[in-house]
Amino acid sequence: SEMCIRDSYSVLGTLNMADLSARVAALPEAQRPLVEAGGWLLLIVFALKAALLPLYFWLPRTYAAASAPAAILFAIMTKLGIYAVIRVYGLVFGPDAGTLAGLVQPLLFWAGAGTATLAALGALASPTLRGLLGYLVVGSAGVLFMAMGLGTDVALAAGLYYLVHSTLAAAAFFLLGDWVRRHRDGGD
Repeated sequence: SEMCIRDSYSVLGTLNMADLSARVAALPEAQRPLVEAGGWLLLIVFALKAALLPLYFWLPRTYAAASAPAAILFAIMTKLGIYAVIRVYGLVFGPDAGTLAGLVQPLLFWAGAGTATLAALGALASPTLRGLLGYLVVGSAGVLFMAMGLGTDVALAAGLYYLVHSTLAAAAFFLLGDWVRRHRDGGD
């Protein structure tokens, strides 16, 4: 995987998003498979952090086991992974990317729908409040991927609005869940 990224960099010669966008659009056909492989590899890396199906299964248990401040940071990092997908696939592989335009677009909606559905089932089956909250963060990530997958400016704007508010709500719920746990256990 490191070799693929290094070779993609040697083909495109930059890491600046605006430059990448222009260079991907003007890419010779012989170099297209290498850059396409790099684009898919980046999606896998971002999807692992952004809680996209099938790579999200480790996240709800991690959120449930972490302290409230750490869980809040994890939730923020999950949303940053989603933002990275928006930036890379909106700019570098966006509508002006020539033959690589919309590289992952068809996948995002359905993977997001699957993520949201399985996260809802996980939330319903969760035996703990913290586990429920972890699945709700994953579910919100699925909704965000569905918005990106629709491929319209209106859906993306709504997704970005939801991204900020769902992150703040998740932070508040993790703090509330911690408060409930402490009071239920006879603390404070």
